[in-house]
Amino acid sequence: MPRRSINPPEITVNDDGLYTPEVGDWAERKYRLLWHYANLFATSMKHKWDKRVFIDLFAGAGHARIRGTNRIVQTSSLLALQVTDPFDCYIFCDSDSRCIDSLKERVARLASTSQCFFEPCNVNTSCTDLINDVPTHGPQNKVLSFCFIDPFKLADIRFETIKSLSSRFVDFLIHIPAMDPIRNEGIYYSEISTIVAAYLGIAEWRDLRSIGDQTIPFDVFIANRLDSQMRELGYHHGGISENVMIRSTDRNLPLYRLGFYSRNPLGEKFWKEAKKYSDPQLSLF
Repeated sequence: MPRRSINPPEITVNDDGLYTPEVGDWAERKYRLLWHYANLFATSMKHKWDKRVFIDLFAGAGHARIRGTNRIVQTSSLLALQVTDPFDCYIFCDSDSRCIDSLKERVARLASTSQCFFEPCNVNTSCTDLINDVPTHGPQNKVLSFCFIDPFKLADIRFETIKSLSSRFVDFLIHIPAMDPIRNEGIYYSEISTIVAAYLGIAEWRDLRSIGDQTIPFDVFIANRLDSQMRELGYHHGGISENVMIRSTDRNLPLYRLGFYSRNPLGEKFWKEAKKYSDPQLSLF
């Protein structure tokens, strides 16, 4: 696919006085990737599906302050609203009511004509409600969704939540923690810990780990097992070979992987293009 001329929104914004959480400066690469994929997805699917839905499970407040600076950037939720051909429906979820309240105000200022749902909830205990927000798919109303899952740590998302959402036509971009399992491997191995089992949807993960290659780092093991689980759901495009590692700026430490999953080869094609578009040397951000 030839590189097209695209015009991403300006990522840096002024302080508007609303609640603004902090993020590391490495998050900007994640936001670039998210916008470029969402833009390709929304435009390319506009005339192929009756409804296009963007789901942000950890939507945040729409703005974030780069830690240690006064610089404020737009985050996933607001950036997704500013794609060339906006989605027909947006579903924003966050367990922090301060984020949802501030996001509502910021979305209102954009004067978006798309339908927007705001869910101040734990995505793992309210998944049925989230699915009900997605327009019903049918012969006269074909619905395709793109779901961004951006947790802080393994405990924040359960595989059952992903599995439930996958009952619809949906592509996923998943933040797969790396530093969290590296730092907490001993804690997660404790017999009383259920965090990894819930994250992977595999109760016997310790047995799989013990009979596997012990030289594989714990975070890589988790990424590989999640990849296998997604393939069991029919997601054969994207996956571990197409992951993007996000590292800390100062020490180059592995923080998390961005894993893309689609049931359609076109989704993988868009993901590869998004990675090219979001190259810092080429990006307009």
